[in-house]
Amino acid sequence: MKLWLIRHAKSDWSSPGVSDFQRPLNARGERDGPRMATWLTAQDGAADWLWSSDALRAQQTAAFVAQAFAISDGRWAEDHRLYGAGPETLLSVIRETPPDVLGVAVVAHNPGMTELVNLLAGDNVTGNLPTFGVARFEVSGDWADVNFGCGHLELLTSPKRLNRDAP
Repeated sequence: MKLWLIRHAKSDWSSPGVSDFQRPLNARGERDGPRMATWLTAQDGAADWLWSSDALRAQQTAAFVAQAFAISDGRWAEDHRLYGAGPETLLSVIRETPPDVLGVAVVAHNPGMTELVNLLAGDNVTGNLPTFGVARFEVSGDWADVNFGCGHLELLTSPKRLNRDAP
């Protein structure tokens, strides 16, 4: 099974009256979205289920992810528990993934996403999962049994990393 952990794209801090929950993507986040969606489309092990925080910037990022993986509305769940969640809560939501799902993507926030990546890998593989950072894990067993240290990190990238790796 494939587990895609994705931090939301770069958000807009320019409007001081906007609540954290309602903060949208900024121009860079909007620019990174289609590029990351194209990259996701080309990857093996597409997700067929999507969990997303219900914060606006996560929903906007999740729309790019859903497009890339061709995830239909019935296979996309927004969950308020993912907003500002720590690794234990993130893992708890992942464990609720339907058993027939072969690949799940989770779009949420730092610091919980970085912490979860490191705890699943069983090592400190990243000091910080950047905005629209993507970590893909191979996991075995049932979603209900996913736990820290159980995953094999297959890839770790971000828009900036793709820029560096471009020919």
